[in-house]
Amino acid sequence: MINLGIGSPDMPPHPEVIQVLQEESIKPSVHAYQSYKGSPVLRKAISTWYKTWYNVDLDADAEILPLIGSKEGIMHICMTYLNEGDKVLVPNPGYPTYRSAVKLAGGECIDYELKEENNWEPDFDKLEEWVKEPGNQVKLMWINYPQMPTGRLPTKRLFEKIVRFGKNNNILICHDNPYSFILNDEPMSLLGTPGAKEVVIELNSLSK
Repeated sequence: MINLGIGSPDMPPHPEVIQVLQEESIKPSVHAYQSYKGSPVLRKAISTWYKTWYNVDLDADAEILPLIGSKEGIMHICMTYLNEGDKVLVPNPGYPTYRSAVKLAGGECIDYELKEENNWEPDFDKLEEWVKEPGNQVKLMWINYPQMPTGRLPTKRLFEKIVRFGKNNNILICHDNPYSFILNDEPMSLLGTPGAKEVVIELNSLSK
């Protein structure tokens, strides 16, 4: 049995990273609590990184929030946006934490199937029909491309369809994007899609 549920780093950080951490940790001025928004220097670095690698412009003061890790973000998004019984679209197969966070926040998980014959993409025609039925209003949709565990890479067309689906149905799209550089020569951010900032929150990670 191979567990495809949660990807955990199996290699240590680069020795230069460890060295800098050691050097910084002995400084007397680095042991206070950080602000809730994180260091301005770090937020600016993230903004620059997004511009360099994804050609996405982000406001370091208003559009970036450093986290302990993506799991914290997944949980806080669910706690912030979901009320008891709110419906959330969750990929199947997909990262188990989406489902756990939705349930902990009192939401209801609605699976959308990812199938090989559909290139591991959501069936948007089927989803459009379903969400328009009475009682099927959806608050959030979790997506993840490059997709875990299928490895499906994103395309510009797929990202455009995702943003359009979110706009058409007033659904917050939550894109978990830690794998954009894994076996992928063209890393992409969903935030680079026109209109995405109106309906998308994207999580990224240093661990991958």
